[in-house]
Amino acid sequence: IPPMSNRKPKYLTFEMDGSGWNNIRMGFENLILLAHAMARTLVLPPKRQIFHMADKSAGRVFSLDDFYDIDVINKVQMGLNIITMEEFLKREALSGNLKSLETGESAYPPSNRTQWDNQRLNPLWNYLRKVTKSFEIWEPTQCVMAFPAVGSDIRSVAALMHNILVGADGRTFPR
Repeated sequence: IPPMSNRKPKYLTFEMDGSGWNNIRMGFENLILLAHAMARTLVLPPKRQIFHMADKSAGRVFSLDDFYDIDVINKVQMGLNIITMEEFLKREALSGNLKSLETGESAYPPSNRTQWDNQRLNPLWNYLRKVTKSFEIWEPTQCVMAFPAVGSDIRSVAALMHNILVGADGRTFPR
């Protein structure tokens, strides 16, 4: 394995869904662990309003670095690197390093934009899905991810998903 300094950087992006702060926080904390374990730079999503917080903050937009001291985390946690989406897009997209998965040609963000704070993010996420490896059908407002408690038996995961969707426990699946 080549030393970390000689490797081409790899990244893990975080797409916040429309949930509230606690779900976003838990997702982010899990991604910190994944990024560290996989030796990937974690890319923060652009600032945006957060459900349940907008009412209390008069439309203020938030970034995860409003809640976590990212500079300190980067300094004290050896092997973990966290950057902003803007920094990622400047570093990788505008330099032509991100290639279309279909053509192999360099692909640039919509309108060559790198600053996406408090903007409509669907164009950004759609662009990233075209130039990065991601779950092919991932749509955070339409998908549920489930992991078996033990092992990797796909049948148990499929059964779990089926039970969630049909409301086997008496709860209806939110639509």
